[in-house]
Amino acid sequence: MSAEKVDRDAAKVLGETAVTVLASLAAEDRNEARIWRARIENLFLSAVLASFAISAFFIGKVTPASAELFRGLTLFVDSCLVIMAASIYFFRVRPDLVALRKGQRYRQDLLIRSVNGQLAGFEPFEFPKGTKPAITDTDLDWLCGFSIVAISAKMIVVAAFTPVFLSLTQAH
Repeated sequence: MSAEKVDRDAAKVLGETAVTVLASLAAEDRNEARIWRARIENLFLSAVLASFAISAFFIGKVTPASAELFRGLTLFVDSCLVIMAASIYFFRVRPDLVALRKGQRYRQDLLIRSVNGQLAGFEPFEFPKGTKPAITDTDLDWLCGFSIVAISAKMIVVAAFTPVFLSLTQAH
């Protein structure tokens, strides 16, 4: 058996293995992206739900003497929820999701090149410098914005109409 045939056979096995590894990594990237997206959606939906639940709990406890305290507490709690959700998303979670999407794009490009027989520079775990993600997940930015608007609108309504809520709770 000639050395050239052995090299071709080894390259063929390496190519098939590379394709299998890259396909598995691409599937893992997609699963990881789904998990991150679910976490982000849960973060914002939980923040909105928490905001409404906290206000609903305190509205039933408000007395005329504690109306101003309730107003201040509502502004404080909702402001903290908005700041926390936006900070976690934009400074922690969003950069991780973008890096994940870049890696996903990089490995998909490697997979395409390996299927075409271009295995030079095969490094599936390299950090993808200069790669732009194919999926930008801008819908999550909108979800963040809508959640912040919902919490802020609720905060303004509750703080502005505390006397109305107080009279309604006192009537029952």
